[in-house]
Amino acid sequence: MTRKQRIWAAPAVMMLLAVPGFAANGNYGHWGETQVFRIDVGQFEPDGNSDYWDDIGFDFTADSEDFEDVVIGLEWIKFLSDRLGFAVSGTFYDASQTAEYRRFEDQFGSGIFHATDLEVTSFTIGLLVHLTQRDQAIVPYVGAGGGLWAWRLSEFGDFIDFGTDGLDVFSDFFEDEGDAFGYYWRAGIEVPLAPNWAVYAEGRWTDVDDELGRDFGGLGTLDLSGKSASAGLSISF
Repeated sequence: MTRKQRIWAAPAVMMLLAVPGFAANGNYGHWGETQVFRIDVGQFEPDGNSDYWDDIGFDFTADSEDFEDVVIGLEWIKFLSDRLGFAVSGTFYDASQTAEYRRFEDQFGSGIFHATDLEVTSFTIGLLVHLTQRDQAIVPYVGAGGGLWAWRLSEFGDFIDFGTDGLDVFSDFFEDEGDAFGYYWRAGIEVPLAPNWAVYAEGRWTDVDDELGRDFGGLGTLDLSGKSASAGLSISF
């Protein structure tokens, strides 16, 4: 099982365990039910506050803002009281960007390009607090938590060998991956549509970074922190 599969396995198992309870409650219950399943889609943008992002912004025609891309989330919530819930979440993000050297060209006067891919998968646990009763027309909430972020960074294409007199251009593939612990904070609103259905929108802020190694050894830290905005569907049972 790959790192990404292991990270997603935990929230998937929790959600599968909750399915029998949902199936047994065929009358749809009410907002007093104690479990919620959520799925959402949004946009994530890395903060880029680390050595790696500083270097690529200086050397290449790309920076962290260019890596804004889609993030997908799954979540299971077990309510401990009317307003307080325990949340198990998983997210997946994968962004790619092509860039060229800012101050160099090849022997034909053309740009020197390479592609960068950043993949991040998270598994987190946390607490969620509704600020009003959950049967209101609009239900604001806040939350926080922490967990594990698994990441993979790769670069492939053409590069300059600065150790040669002629600054030779070569093609190669570089990769590193790791796991890092971090935290998140979030705030959002939920709008009930039916006794057991609601839509929601939220903003989330993550704080996580890791030290680069392998093919990127010596390039310092990789900032995986960032902000996201997402919207999705919530099922209570």
